[in-house]
Amino acid sequence: MEICETGEAFIEKDDDLVFDHTKIILKGADDEFFYAKTNSRQHQIPHIDVNSLDISRIPADHIWPLADPTFTRAADPLPSTSYLKRPSLLYYEDTHDASEYSRQILTEIEACEILRRNPHPNIAQYLGCVVKEGRVRGLVFTRYSVTLSQLLRDGIDFNKSHCLSGIKAGLRHLHELGLVHNDLNPSNIMMDGDDAVIIDFDSCKREGEELGLKGGTLEWALDNQVYAGRENDICSLWKIEDALFEAVSSPTEAPK
Repeated sequence: MEICETGEAFIEKDDDLVFDHTKIILKGADDEFFYAKTNSRQHQIPHIDVNSLDISRIPADHIWPLADPTFTRAADPLPSTSYLKRPSLLYYEDTHDASEYSRQILTEIEACEILRRNPHPNIAQYLGCVVKEGRVRGLVFTRYSVTLSQLLRDGIDFNKSHCLSGIKAGLRHLHELGLVHNDLNPSNIMMDGDDAVIIDFDSCKREGEELGLKGGTLEWALDNQVYAGRENDICSLWKIEDALFEAVSSPTEAPK
């Protein structure tokens, strides 16, 4: 059994956040997934005995939606230049609605099928979904080498003006299709040379739709947004420009 994800959980105590447990997501044979909790801290997990954990199976129908015949199927085997995306399962059991994960995947597929029919160089290329036993087991995209977040963190030099222009062009394309990304931030922008490529469409909704549980990333999005609106993306765009140029003057105009 393989450890796929780990994450620490904290609780509020005496007006402070204190460590409560670490959650572990494990993958077994035949693409089965399990979760467990431990009192060990995250840095101790590589040394933990998996057999000592009290694990619970995650039912496949809780996370993998039924595949519609109209969904684009990815090539089998997957090309080496592709990236297989699966949802993080760290928040499984933290929501009262067990089907939230499968709905989130369907939301992303809906957006990706629209984008596949209407491609743009600044939007990640969707190659289809992986289907096993009638259920979607992941979404496949062209693989890109590095995120904008990594470039900014490492102080690597690149054409920031060209990057910003690409983000605006990709965002404009989304909006013209009636879609709102709702989670635009440097970690959801890949770099292909100096070209920006927008990725991660699990928060992407048609304009005016309710966001549900999945929305923007803290510090990069408008607070308390309930519906998908272009203002969500425009706010994120302003913050990305600030991060690119450390701007203190007025932000860029919305994409036109």
